[in-house]
Amino acid sequence: MKKYSVIIVILLAIATGCKKADYQMYNEGARIQVADTTTLGYTFIYKDFAVTRDTVYVQMNTIGGITDYDRAITIEQIPEYDIIYTRDPATNKVIDSTIKEKPFKAVAGTHYIPFTDAAVQSMMVVKKDSAVGKLPIILLRDTSLRSNSYRLRIKLVANDAFGLGEVKTLERTIVFSDQLERFESWKTDQTSSPAFQAFGKYSTGKHQFMIDVLKVKIDEEWYKAIVAAAAISHYKNLLRDELAAFNANPANIASGKSPVRETSDPTSPIITFPN
Repeated sequence: MKKYSVIIVILLAIATGCKKADYQMYNEGARIQVADTTTLGYTFIYKDFAVTRDTVYVQMNTIGGITDYDRAITIEQIPEYDIIYTRDPATNKVIDSTIKEKPFKAVAGTHYIPFTDAAVQSMMVVKKDSAVGKLPIILLRDTSLRSNSYRLRIKLVANDAFGLGEVKTLERTIVFSDQLERFESWKTDQTSSPAFQAFGKYSTGKHQFMIDVLKVKIDEEWYKAIVAAAAISHYKNLLRDELAAFNANPANIASGKSPVRETSDPTSPIITFPN
């Protein structure tokens, strides 16, 4: 009997400890973090010329319960950097490094509505009775977007409503232009992106070829539609056959249009579609 009493005491202690731990975590207060840290792409290219602005949404997840009132989200723009390494030609070991800011940083007021704008701030909230927020980023269709893709790196900032969540989930980059850009299902060249599994490595050359062949917008809406229709294999085979025919056409070869490449650079890789 004594043995069982000891076991019961231990179990009660564990249960009490768990409740205490849960209570302590709750007492840490509300925190917020970005739901997805991968780069978010957007383009104005499919929009009517009269459209001068559009909104993309970045999902935020909160920790620590919900409230019966709206809670403000605070963000700021931060720079991005590339690290360039110098290696020893004999050993290939890194002997030096240089930090360089990434080009084409988005400019507040030119490429997006500033986060300090009163109208924007009124929308930058987690609604009452919700643990998820949709943060609006209002992009502006500046003429510079026709020539280059601009980058907007946002970072969460602690405020009276929220502390910060995990360190690795506080930032996200939006790349946008008035040119062809990746869409959500093709946001990376990894198997985690379903359109990569279907059509292979992304490039603007491949994207434009798909548009030229199919005569439709090749975007997230199109991709979801062919998934719903179970038509991925059909389109993959069609595009592969059309690419082979285009590249073999003597007129295209003579004009330099064939083979189709990833970019307008004549030395860039030739595009392919998976078997």
